[in-house]
Amino acid sequence: MTQTSDSSANSRPLRAKDRVYLGLLRFFSSLPLGFLQRLGGMLGKLAALARQSRPLRVVRRNLELCYPQQSPQWIEETVTQNIVHTGKVMMEFAKTWGMPPEYSLQLIRKVHNEHLFHDAIAEGQGTVAIVPHFGTWEVMNAWLSLHVAPVIMYKPGKDPGVDQFVRQARGRLKANMVSTDETGVKAIFKALKRNGFTAVLPDHVPDKDGGGVMAPFFGINTLTGTMVPKLMQRTGARAVMMYCMRQGDGFEIFFEAPDPDIYNENLAMATAAMNRSVESVIAADPVQYQWSYKRFKRNETLPDPYTKQSR
Repeated sequence: MTQTSDSSANSRPLRAKDRVYLGLLRFFSSLPLGFLQRLGGMLGKLAALARQSRPLRVVRRNLELCYPQQSPQWIEETVTQNIVHTGKVMMEFAKTWGMPPEYSLQLIRKVHNEHLFHDAIAEGQGTVAIVPHFGTWEVMNAWLSLHVAPVIMYKPGKDPGVDQFVRQARGRLKANMVSTDETGVKAIFKALKRNGFTAVLPDHVPDKDGGGVMAPFFGINTLTGTMVPKLMQRTGARAVMMYCMRQGDGFEIFFEAPDPDIYNENLAMATAAMNRSVESVIAADPVQYQWSYKRFKRNETLPDPYTKQSR
């Protein structure tokens, strides 16, 4: 049973709008996955028609910054493909959240480099899975629960109806959800010291300067969270890169070894190594990364990268 230290989220009353969202999610989760993927792709294509909408401008700008060597045509084609992918992912999330864990397990066709996962656990120092916003990451939760009881930070969403749906889904897993504050961080440290397991999304921009350092990401020094290297420095935990990609009629899970410098005692060097490891994951298929996030909003060289006119 999932536990959470964020009791306030469970007590939020559902307004009429929230109940509508919850009902829609339950309805969508009852539909066949193939239909939902086609629907999500169609909605993505419609969204991609609004070329100057805010989400598309952010995706375009991130691609321009990360792939300056690519042609304008490649950028625009990748923008469209990325929005279509995002539409599919949202529908895939609704399906996996609404179904029992066994359903997600049936969708997993192959696990690549699984030995990296088991080897890290076998070292007995705790394991940190670095999980970028890439592919359809929610599918991995059921597989993880076969092997470990992960301690994972969870921040309640803006929509209580959606939040309730997600919590109900994760309540069917062995995950222990903790709050995104000092209490949650302490819980993760405690778990790792007992050879526990946690999964961390490494590509959020920290809210405060103290939560990150400037580190290169696609060649741009940008504020990057330091939680992952700090966890390893203080506990001796091992790290693995973990992601999930849509392949044919199912999904495949991938494990990769991170850049070795992620274990460096120098925090800046370790954080830069983490960013290089994330870049390696994105290289598997740039279309499947969540480019709609303003990853470079706090950086050293571009004062206002998301208001600058795209090329």
